[in-house]
Amino acid sequence: MMKTNIYELEDLEVVANTVREGGFVAIKTDTVYGLAASSHDDDLYEKLQKVKERPADKPFPLMVSSLEQIEAVADVTELQRHLMHTFMPGAVTFIFKRKPDVFQFLKDQDTLGIRMADDPWVQAMIAKVGNPIWLPSANRSGLPTATSSHMVLDQLDGKIDGVINGEISGGISSSVFDLTGDKIVCLREGIVTLEAVQKEAEQWKK
Repeated sequence: MMKTNIYELEDLEVVANTVREGGFVAIKTDTVYGLAASSHDDDLYEKLQKVKERPADKPFPLMVSSLEQIEAVADVTELQRHLMHTFMPGAVTFIFKRKPDVFQFLKDQDTLGIRMADDPWVQAMIAKVGNPIWLPSANRSGLPTATSSHMVLDQLDGKIDGVINGEISGGISSSVFDLTGDKIVCLREGIVTLEAVQKEAEQWKK
C-alpha cells in the first residue's frame, strides 16, 4: 500500500512532476475531483482502470490544456471545431473520432471523449505535464463522485500518489455529447444543455 500525499494548490510543480512520472493524483476541477494520469504511457490507462475498479468497456475522458491538443489526437470537422471553440473551456466533454495513429491500445474504441476545464490551475498543470491527461472522476467505480479530498481518501487512500486538499462547491459532472454521428447525442446532461449545443450547431449550419 502506497502513501497518499496531501497537496495544496501551491504544490503545482510537485503534482505535475508526479503525474509526468506516472503517478496518479486526485485534483480539483471546475466540476468534481478528477484522478489525473499522464496519457504518454499506454500502460497507465490499464493501471488507472484497476485503481478505479472500472469495467474495461467504460472509456476514460481525456483532459487537455489547449484546443491544439484536441486537434493532435482527434479528427475534427468544421462543425465540431466551431462547437469546440464555442463551449471550451467549460463543463462539457465532446466525443470525437480518434486519430488512428494515437492511443492504438484502444483497439475497440475509435472515439475519444475530450474536455478542457475552465480552470487555470488545471490548464497550467496539464501544460507542465507536457501532454493531455486521462481524468476520470476520482472515485471507485459505482461509488459517489468525490467533491472533497476527504471523499477521495475514503475511497482511494493508499491506492493513489496524492490528492489536492479541499472541497468543491457545486460538484456537478460535465455534460457529455457525442459529436461523431449525424445527430448530436447527449450521453450525460450537466451544466451545458443539449438544447444549447444543438442551437449553436443549427446557427453555424445556416
